[in-house]
Amino acid sequence: MNLLKRFFVGLTLGVTLAGVATAQNYPQRPIQLVVPVSAGGGTDVLARNVGQKVAELLGQQIVVENKTGAGGNIGVEYVAKAKADGYTLLFSPNTIATNVAVYRKLPYDLLRDFKTVALVGQTDVALVVNNNLKATNVKEFVDLARSRPGALNYGSAGMGSSQHLTAEYFNQMANTRSNHIPYKGQSQAMNDLVGGQLDYMFSPLQNALPFIKQGRIRVLAVAAKQRHRDLPQTPTLIESGYAGAEVANWFALYAPADTPSGVVKTLHSAYTKVLKQPEFKSKLESMGFDIIYATPEQATDFMRSELVRWTRVAAHAGIKAE
Repeated sequence: MNLLKRFFVGLTLGVTLAGVATAQNYPQRPIQLVVPVSAGGGTDVLARNVGQKVAELLGQQIVVENKTGAGGNIGVEYVAKAKADGYTLLFSPNTIATNVAVYRKLPYDLLRDFKTVALVGQTDVALVVNNNLKATNVKEFVDLARSRPGALNYGSAGMGSSQHLTAEYFNQMANTRSNHIPYKGQSQAMNDLVGGQLDYMFSPLQNALPFIKQGRIRVLAVAAKQRHRDLPQTPTLIESGYAGAEVANWFALYAPADTPSGVVKTLHSAYTKVLKQPEFKSKLESMGFDIIYATPEQATDFMRSELVRWTRVAAHAGIKAE
């Protein structure tokens, strides 16, 4: 028995020391950063901009690879099954949480198969309407929706997307009903809103702001704790009487679950240092991103709360994606 005890103690110590050594020498080669959505969108832009600065800090290249399909699940699954050595990472938008709420079956378990390395940033979400809609504030919008149940059309980036869930979340809060029109992406939906084919959307502010400033659509409120710096005259949904109506498109960095804690700590530290650089922070804010600082534990707790919220919304609305 004593011999067995010594064996297992030695084995555990050897594994621990190996993990420490891995963390101390990390990284020794380029890191693959998987983005599960198409190139050119907000997630991709943020991943590449931050990744470049982190690569400079770590002294190794970070290679962004877009692995798209199945609502982002293909890229997420790829990283879940990758070797847990810190050289294959995932940079995902909040669809990683909303997908758990709407997909009947997923090829991974978000909480079991991943470690959250860092929350990186977010963009506010705005309630925007086409210029012909007879509503200039949230009260008028809700009154109109209640007077015509199911008549107002709203667009989203697809069935089960964050825009879809946010619109249904507000329907549940405001006791309204409207008609969902799914698109194959945010930009297509926005084009139809500008063109008058849609009545309204809950859009990432980053996407909507250029059209708001050009006067091509009208913004009624932002779904945030406080007013946005670029729209100081626009109230929040909370100010408009809907407590708890706080929604954001957030972005986070993940590693496979068995990645050594020292590697996770190195990555978290590098991302945090980059995001705290004043000039770079200002650059990201000018692009429409707000920076988030959170420990890996805080980030995981936040993600758990998002899973709970969107699962409830999806179940209430009967939203399912295949």
